[in-house]
Amino acid sequence: MTKLGNLIDEDIFLLDSDSLHGNNSWFGDYKLYLTNNEYKSYKIGIPFIHKNKLLGFAIQFIESLDIKGSYFIYFDVKNETKLLTEIEINQSEINNKKVYLLPDKNVKYATFSKYFWQMSKLNYEIYILKCDCMKECKSNPKTLMKYLQKGAIIGITGSKKHSFGLFHKRIIEQLLKENIIDYWITETIDQNDSSYLQEINLKIDLLEN
Repeated sequence: MTKLGNLIDEDIFLLDSDSLHGNNSWFGDYKLYLTNNEYKSYKIGIPFIHKNKLLGFAIQFIESLDIKGSYFIYFDVKNETKLLTEIEINQSEINNKKVYLLPDKNVKYATFSKYFWQMSKLNYEIYILKCDCMKECKSNPKTLMKYLQKGAIIGITGSKKHSFGLFHKRIIEQLLKENIIDYWITETIDQNDSSYLQEINLKIDLLEN
């Protein structure tokens, strides 16, 4: 049986404010997820706003597992975020000029993308995380192409928690065919969550074809 780790080079999982609670219950769930899906490597995203509380736990997790792991810092983005200023102030959090951004669901293309040209001139690579969480992209998936044309690198979860609607799978399939999706992000690691197998099976189905 095909495993996700045979189809995706590296898993990406984001910690968030919920990760601050529950005695790091994500430790066991994520370890099991990586092992069961036979991943060779993974990256853990750490929100800049909670870096001081979560970085140590992420490093502890990486050191506890034989699978090759690393972490990166990502920035939450809202419509009012002065993105270029945020990046300039926190350059020490950015490795190899790769900027990881998690937009709020209400972020608009017009306000978000206006910074991309300046960032490109400064040789930053822009990684947009969980694009399928953004209302504007869900209502019009072609918006993702606009970000791609601005030089952004696009990642989605594929999870029905952030569904594109009735034609969820068909839309993602079309985005793949048009080379709009650059990488996948894991949304669900709890095997007891109803979305767990759905998310895995959808990715396997699409990537095997």
